[in-house]
Amino acid sequence: MRRRGVHAAPWPLLLVLVPILAAACAATATFDPTGACVVDGRVAGAYPDLEALVPRDLGGTSPTSLDSGRSCSERALGTLAGHGVQELRYAGAVWDEGNGAGTSIAVLAVPADDGTWVPLPAAWVEAFYEAGAQSSSKTSNIETSRPTLGDAGTVWRLDTLNDLSQQVVIVRPLGDLVQVVLVATRVEPGASLAEHERRVELAVRTAAQVVLPSSG
Repeated sequence: MRRRGVHAAPWPLLLVLVPILAAACAATATFDPTGACVVDGRVAGAYPDLEALVPRDLGGTSPTSLDSGRSCSERALGTLAGHGVQELRYAGAVWDEGNGAGTSIAVLAVPADDGTWVPLPAAWVEAFYEAGAQSSSKTSNIETSRPTLGDAGTVWRLDTLNDLSQQVVIVRPLGDLVQVVLVATRVEPGASLAEHERRVELAVRTAAQVVLPSSG
């Protein structure tokens, strides 16, 4: 399925493609991860249980940042608000290579009143990212697919060109949570598509190693 004239999207990870992620989830002085969800924000250590589900190593390299937070506003929640989601928590690690290149691996969750998680359908997150892509004037050549990628199994993949950055969003279920992988590679003379795919494969392989703690 191919679409044009869009942008890439949302959550709380980061890269060049971020909307609910970075833009709407920037930490603020009034952000408090406890109590009622009244402000969007993120900070390292906000939700340790979710941060524990984020890889600390990508091909032998530690992330440049790792934090967690939550989205409460309708703007940040985007299409998720239409499904009745009032609070989205997340944790993510970013490997920033500069110049429009980098990788982010994150996990998204909807909290329940009893401290557990409300099941978050991966399809909702897929629609969330695709809608974010379609809301931007900087993204083009958007394509979605459902490839099978090694231990990660069948995933949802969105490819797009955002300015001079070739970007990929991978979404896959992780129990009641959803895992998201973003990879951005700078488009420039001599850039290799094979190298871009190698980065995607490494990120997905790394993400697939995350195991949820036993409930027993």
